[in-house]
Amino acid sequence: MMDSVFGVVLALAVLLLYGFLLGSSFCVLFQKRERVGFRLLLGMMLFLAVFSVTELPVEKLGLPFHVLAYVQTGVFLALFAACVVFCAKQGVFRKWKMSKTPDLYMGIFLLLILLQIIYGMSNGVRINGYDTSYYNGHAINAIYTDTMYQYNPRTGRYIGLETYEYDGYPMLIAYLAKVFFMHPLVVVNRVLAVLEIILANLIVYETAMRLSSDKRVTAVRTAAIYAGMSVFCYQFEEGRFFYLWQRTAESKSMLANVYLPFALLAMLLLVKEGGALYGWLILMLAAIVGAGLSVSGIFIMAAMIGSGLLAVIVCQRRWKYLLYSVLCMIPGMVIGITRLFL
Repeated sequence: MMDSVFGVVLALAVLLLYGFLLGSSFCVLFQKRERVGFRLLLGMMLFLAVFSVTELPVEKLGLPFHVLAYVQTGVFLALFAACVVFCAKQGVFRKWKMSKTPDLYMGIFLLLILLQIIYGMSNGVRINGYDTSYYNGHAINAIYTDTMYQYNPRTGRYIGLETYEYDGYPMLIAYLAKVFFMHPLVVVNRVLAVLEIILANLIVYETAMRLSSDKRVTAVRTAAIYAGMSVFCYQFEEGRFFYLWQRTAESKSMLANVYLPFALLAMLLLVKEGGALYGWLILMLAAIVGAGLSVSGIFIMAAMIGSGLLAVIVCQRRWKYLLYSVLCMIPGMVIGITRLFL
């Protein structure tokens, strides 16, 4: 039943509502009034960051997969309860209400996302290559052998502990499959694929809003241009849109279309916030997610964020940002070093 359209919609609804609650709690904690889309985006990155931090020690201790499932579920439930209590005390739920007047621009933006989801879910020209089988194989092995990286993902042969560099993304697939009673392939090709499309569009919209001084017309037009470019340019191999439509929800696709663009949005937010703690924490989230859920992200995220911060420091002569930059990058680099060398 959960592998049906109903199950996919239900899983997405749970994840998006949970992400919205996390993002809203984070914004209220720092007394920031953000748009619904940004709160949802921020909450989903928080969800991925918490998973990355929790999954790593369980994995490195060589514990069974069911231990990860129990620990992650406990952490997420505790975080959910804490957010509910906090939001209730702050009166957040009383302020949540639907707008009585129709919003034409938001309707167009949502329609763009819906059309891309339909296109992505009906796109039959999908690559199932070497990398794809690696991630899906490890996720399936985790479900059916109750282990983590103990079996060859392509042959099923027992190998002990995987010696090839790997990230936590297969365990994210396996975990979601476990808690939603789904097959791992349904999770990655439907749930995470739709989630990637939604998050990628939210990042484009939020980036355009901040660069245009909150002009929704410009943001929607930018999102429309992005959607058109992504559909008409995806056939160029190894490009961002190639990963979005041909290798949807693969680790590299998430890095190219979600983690890296979110890091750019976080740096833009940091500059506009004048180096406030709020901006640094969001940038740190991007570094954690990129390093925890993508091996390529360990290097690329560090290079991108490092070069971006260096440009800000030099151009604006914000020398005090040097220490903040190091502190911001430490969690992500610790995760990356642990994955590569421990």
